[in-house]
Amino acid sequence: MNLTVIKIFIFFSLPFFVRSQSNYMMKGIVHGGKGNRIVFSKIYGKQEIATDSTALDKNGSFLFIFPDSQYLGIYRISLSKDNYADIIFNKENIFLETEIGRLSVKMKIIESNENKLYYEYINRTAILNDSIELLTISGQNLYDNDPSANSSQLKKIAAKIETFESQKNQLGVKLYSKNPSFFSSKIIKASLLPDFKAYMKHKDAAAYPNEMAYLKEHFFDNVDFTDSTMLHTEIIFTKCGEYLQNFADPPSIDAYKKAIDFILVRTAVNKNINDFVMNTFMNTYDHSDWEDLYIYVADKYLAQNTCSNDVKAKLLSEKSNALKALKPGNKAPSIKTTDILGKEIILDSIKSTYTLVLFWASWCEYCEKTIPDLKNIYTTCKLKGLEILAVSLDSIKQNWIDATNLFNFPWINTCDLKGFESPAIRDYNIWHTPVFFLLDKDKKIIAKPVNTTILKEKLDGVK
Repeated sequence: MNLTVIKIFIFFSLPFFVRSQSNYMMKGIVHGGKGNRIVFSKIYGKQEIATDSTALDKNGSFLFIFPDSQYLGIYRISLSKDNYADIIFNKENIFLETEIGRLSVKMKIIESNENKLYYEYINRTAILNDSIELLTISGQNLYDNDPSANSSQLKKIAAKIETFESQKNQLGVKLYSKNPSFFSSKIIKASLLPDFKAYMKHKDAAAYPNEMAYLKEHFFDNVDFTDSTMLHTEIIFTKCGEYLQNFADPPSIDAYKKAIDFILVRTAVNKNINDFVMNTFMNTYDHSDWEDLYIYVADKYLAQNTCSNDVKAKLLSEKSNALKALKPGNKAPSIKTTDILGKEIILDSIKSTYTLVLFWASWCEYCEKTIPDLKNIYTTCKLKGLEILAVSLDSIKQNWIDATNLFNFPWINTCDLKGFESPAIRDYNIWHTPVFFLLDKDKKIIAKPVNTTILKEKLDGVK
């Protein structure tokens, strides 16, 4: 009998009260899961960090010991990416039963007051959510067919949905109010929207024209930002995402900046949470088409909150400055590269009224689809003073040569074979392909068109 079998045998044979109090354990049975491997992970923000795994025995049983009895928060057991269940650990042993194909849906908590409360909320709200979803689909069909003729039915559906939403809120309030010391109560409370109708009954309530205006200011009222253990769940990540989705709409740079400011001001009460949110924003907007937001957060928040000699602060400053340098009106960064015959090509030496810098790669499928359209643009505009400098991200010479021969480029084609380590790739912040930079005769940036359609519009708009 191996050590794992011995451990499981002893654990399942002894009552909870005789076990060591220095460690806490989760045991469970996954019916129909014999032989499958179950993974035990902890959650931090949106990150799922696997810490252990084991094979389910012939009865579908498993055992995990919490590696740190001080770690309070959400843990995840999973059989696959889409088949998992979240479990709350708050210094108590846990015993559960579930089924192989639906870990979360069929969850039954036998031992653990935290998880009994948590899954009571999950299971009861799931029923209400199903009803809301069916009503929403029905309402959408009526609206698509004839909104005017179906207005009476649509109002009834809206009223029913509002009733179910209210029932969800009431259930959540009842459960967390009854068990205020539970960690699960914090999660339940944080998941709920503040009650607009209850707020408006207060004699000192501020005047709001509607519920959305109220929620824009009070969205995070139920989230305890002072408690760093909330980072051991997905709540902070989820709620911040919901705020951006609902209150930076329609999406624009200014709308996102206001939403980011709102979130970062409210999370400033806790450095751990505030740092997490700032870094989440940075990771989201880095290597995206929203690079202005990367610059905004880096300059206004992250760089100011980091020591001046800190390596991270230096990197943030360099990245932010590089992105600023790529704004229209600025001189394009210099490029020194080599054509297919080995001749050195320097961007500033290209004499043309307009220069399009094209970053591409032999392995880029979208480049292959874009090049025929780009050839048509080049044929039309070359006589009007357009030149194209193609800079390949390839690092294998033969791949670049083969693609060059295949596409039969009519423009200047270059590659320094350094891939993503190329100075030009770094200076132009290239993280995907194709990327276009349209320059004037002085090599100042006119635009960064995201596709050939917009490139055509830009070329039509210049003299």
